[in-house]
Amino acid sequence: MNKQLLIVGAVALLFASTKTFAQEQEKTEELDEVVVTATKTKTNKKNVGKIVYKITSKQLEERVGKTLVEVLNEIPGIEINGAQSNRGQNLGVYIRGGRNKHVAVLIDGVNINDPSSIAGDFDLRQLDLNQVESIEVLKGASSVLYGSGAATGVINIIMKKSSKKEFGGTFTTSVGSNRSAEHNKFAADELEANFNFNGTIDKVDYLLGVNSNNSSGLSSIENADENNPNKEDKFYRQNALLKIGYKVDSRVRIGLEGSFNKFYNEFDSSYPAGDADYFAETEQKRAVFSTDFNYSKGELKARGFYTKIDRNSTSSSNSIFKGEVYGFDVFNNYKVLEELSFVLGVAGQYQDMFQDTAYGNIEEGTAKQHYYDPYLSANYNTDFGLNVNAGVRMNMHNEYGNNFVYNVNPSFNFEVSEQRNLKIFASYSTAFITPTLSEIFNKDDSVDELNPEKDFTVEGGFEFDILDNLMVNATYFYREETDKVVWSGGKYLNNDGTYNLKGVEAILSYKPIKDLTLSGDYTYVNIEGGTSLINLPKHKFGARANYNISPKTFVGATYRYTSERETFGDVLSSYDVVDLFVNHKILKDKVTLFGNVTNLLNENFQDVSGYTARGRNYKLGLRIQF
Repeated sequence: MNKQLLIVGAVALLFASTKTFAQEQEKTEELDEVVVTATKTKTNKKNVGKIVYKITSKQLEERVGKTLVEVLNEIPGIEINGAQSNRGQNLGVYIRGGRNKHVAVLIDGVNINDPSSIAGDFDLRQLDLNQVESIEVLKGASSVLYGSGAATGVINIIMKKSSKKEFGGTFTTSVGSNRSAEHNKFAADELEANFNFNGTIDKVDYLLGVNSNNSSGLSSIENADENNPNKEDKFYRQNALLKIGYKVDSRVRIGLEGSFNKFYNEFDSSYPAGDADYFAETEQKRAVFSTDFNYSKGELKARGFYTKIDRNSTSSSNSIFKGEVYGFDVFNNYKVLEELSFVLGVAGQYQDMFQDTAYGNIEEGTAKQHYYDPYLSANYNTDFGLNVNAGVRMNMHNEYGNNFVYNVNPSFNFEVSEQRNLKIFASYSTAFITPTLSEIFNKDDSVDELNPEKDFTVEGGFEFDILDNLMVNATYFYREETDKVVWSGGKYLNNDGTYNLKGVEAILSYKPIKDLTLSGDYTYVNIEGGTSLINLPKHKFGARANYNISPKTFVGATYRYTSERETFGDVLSSYDVVDLFVNHKILKDKVTLFGNVTNLLNENFQDVSGYTARGRNYKLGLRIQF
């Protein structure tokens, strides 16, 4: 522990920040900060009965050069297993003991998933951070607003929008190393370039973003023989995003969005572990049509979307996966009174998949499922501090009939002074996770059908602005999972047991002077009954210290401690990672020079059992704004 204290102390003395992920703005701005994910409408964060973590565009600019998964992995309460390994490493997304299938990923508020994957989850490796405007993270069961899969949390990735100018844009490029802690050779192993063009001409707004990322230098599997090193496993990614909007009048806007994401990654053999010439390719095409209508008492929003996924891998056996999703979400936010509003909506998806693997085939057109979900959410915000959010949702599934979920979330604000506020909150929320198509069509022969997983969460906590420059918040949660779908004997079935999980999330933020902010966070997650949480640390601690040296220069540092993790037949040791980053603006702030050093102390550890983790690495780049 002395090592951790020494590192945190050094970071606090050397660097600083004007922001933390949960509380990073001036107090006057902070109390009025607006979030969307918690209620599906713009809501003052003070009136939301949960802790919502918002990463703003300014915070992302300060961390230019990082990847999306690296930024997500620094958020309190989130563990991205594989974020510090080879760029092509499969990722595990964990929130409050839940895994990929328990976490809903949204893009601009629209649920996005992959029906061809085992967990039905979206692959975060596909997205480029340069195309992201901001990120909101909502913890806890949120199936009322976001349906199946939102059992432990929601990650809402908000893409960049058009500027008000007729023409503007950015060009960003960087070069960096990509090595393990055991190798001293540095080379230009990572190259990235991003173009973004956007603007508004009369009633039409547009945005075009393209990105290319190439990474090499690091083997996927950990090297077992120093005299016979493994070959490097490469990762290539291309992204394209096009958004066009038309403002019919002051009340109506229609939009069309298309995206193309493709990546290629090389990987090694897991069983038995060893160097291999394996590779995989993933391609996703996505289209979204949107309509927004604002009126005196509220707003009506409609979203229709289509996603097509093609995945194939070449290893000891070849595998082909295809998936398609047609979906919609239409909801109306109606303000009945100044204090009371309702969100009434209906969402639906049609999913189809194809699979051709050594373990079995699923013919195209045979693996389908669809559902329709009407939902209702009420928000009551008083002028004396009481806020209540409550809602219900009915999932009407073609295979599993009706599943009913609900939530109740009261909170109360005690205004200590104009700039000081104490918020206490509690919630009870239920959620469900329908089996994926892969699970349904690979179920154990002994069961007629798989049951949806059920989940409920109880949580309570507070957020207190103790002083104008000192904030603390803490949340305790308790979760129960039943009917968990598990892999057993090469097939899927429901586990009869009940999984009980509990934990604590806490954040402390302190701003001793105008340009200096220090913050720390702690997360504890445990499962009762002696069962292990595979790959998930019980304890995770983070500290941040960033400093605005001048209006043009920003310097920051982050520290993360991750406790030991149990894997299948092994226990991975705890580890500490320190990152440094800096950016400086020149030429009338039109050019930003940036650089970072990740894993400064060159900690040798395993993020994923048996796989290589990244050691000390450097990155340099520039961003030009025009």
